[in-house]
Amino acid sequence: MKTDLLAFEVTGNSMDNGTRYSFEEGDILIVQLFDINDFRNSINNDLNSFWVIEVEQGILFRQIVEYDNDTVKCHSLNTNGQYPDVFIKVEDITKVYRVVQVQYKPINAGGV
Repeated sequence: MKTDLLAFEVTGNSMDNGTRYSFEEGDILIVQLFDINDFRNSINNDLNSFWVIEVEQGILFRQIVEYDNDTVKCHSLNTNGQYPDVFIKVEDITKVYRVVQVQYKPINAGGV
């Protein structure tokens, strides 16, 4: 059985807004590879979803909140001002993965 699912581990705090509805360092993202043309054709119907985006400079995990002029607006959940929205041209994306499931890291109750 062939599958296009992969897993990425969250590093850093750009997608952590202090609630459990965000993503903490150590969470595991289960993602599905998306064809760039399918992504381009369907992203307007899937705004506010979460994506792992590969560009030449590296890999970015963000919420896509807008698509216009073949450019996606990538939003961080962290509200500390350290992670401004990023605009990426679809032509600059080498691979794109939609987050389909999250395995949250265990919460440490401490001292138990």
